[in-house]
Amino acid sequence: MAGRPTKQGIDYFPMDVGFFSDVKIRKISRACGSQSASILICLLCNIYKDEGYYIVWDEDLPFVIADTVGVSEGAVKEVMVKALQVGFFDNSLYEKFHILTSFGIQKRFLLATYQRKETEIIPEYLINNAINPINCTNNSINHVDNEQSKVKVKRKKNNTPSPPLKGGGGKKKSEPKAINVKARFLFEDYFKKTFSDSYYWTAKDAGAMSQLLKKLRFQREQRQMDVSDESLLYALQYLLSSIKEGWIFDNFSVTNINSKFNEIVSQARNGNNRKIDTKPDESSAGIKSIVFGKQS
Repeated sequence: MAGRPTKQGIDYFPMDVGFFSDVKIRKISRACGSQSASILICLLCNIYKDEGYYIVWDEDLPFVIADTVGVSEGAVKEVMVKALQVGFFDNSLYEKFHILTSFGIQKRFLLATYQRKETEIIPEYLINNAINPINCTNNSINHVDNEQSKVKVKRKKNNTPSPPLKGGGGKKKSEPKAINVKARFLFEDYFKKTFSDSYYWTAKDAGAMSQLLKKLRFQREQRQMDVSDESLLYALQYLLSSIKEGWIFDNFSVTNINSKFNEIVSQARNGNNRKIDTKPDESSAGIKSIVFGKQS
C-alpha cells in the first residue's frame, strides 16, 4: 500500500506589518493600481500553498489569479512584469526557469518547514544563501530541536514548463527589460485573439523581439517621435495589426516578422496592406503615422 504523499506547501505564512509601506509594493501599486496588492498576496498564497517556495508562471496562472481576485488577466500580467522589474520576484530565475520566487519567500518556507522529516527542493531554484539561515550541511537541516529533519534534493528535469524569455548562451546576460516582457505578452495575446490558438514562445523569438523593438525605436527616432516603452508597444501593436494577408500572415511568428520588417515597412508606406473594411487606425495610413511618423 502506498504511503501518504508528503506535503510540500504550507498552510499559512507570515506577512510583515510593513508590507503595504514597502517601497517595492508602493512602486507596483503606483504603476498598476490599487488592486496590485491583492494580486501579489494571491500570488504569494498560491506559491506557499503549492510548491511552497516558487510557482511556475504558465498560461493558466494569470487566469487563476484574475478569477480569484476579480480582475482581468491583463492586470495580473502587468503586476507580474512590474514585480519583476522592482525586484519583488527574482528576475534571473524567472528568465531562466519561468518561475516566480524570491529570497524572502524561500527563507520563510525553509524556516516554516525545518521540523519536517523531509522537504523536497530543486537546488537550481534556490537563491544564493537562502538556505543558510537554517544551517544546511550535506543536505540536512540541523536544528537543536530536530536533528532528523532533512532536505531531499530533487534534481530538476529537463522539461521546464515554458521556455525562457531570452536565448541561452555561455555568457551571463543582463536581466530582461520590462518592455521585452510586455512585448512578449502583447504578441502572445494578439496571436491568440487573431488565430484562436496559443503561441509557443522560443528563445529565438526572444532575440527576434529585441531586434524588432530596436527597429521600431530607430524608425521613430529618425522622425523625432516618442520612443518611450508605451509608445514602442503601441507601435508594435499596430505593426502586428497591419499584417492581414500573404506569406507573413500565414507564417505569423516573431522571427518572420522581424526578418521581413523592411518588407512590412515598405508595404505600409505604399498602402499595400490596406483593406476596404479596415478601420482608419488599423489601416496602412494608421501604421505610417504611428510607426513612421506623419508624412508631410
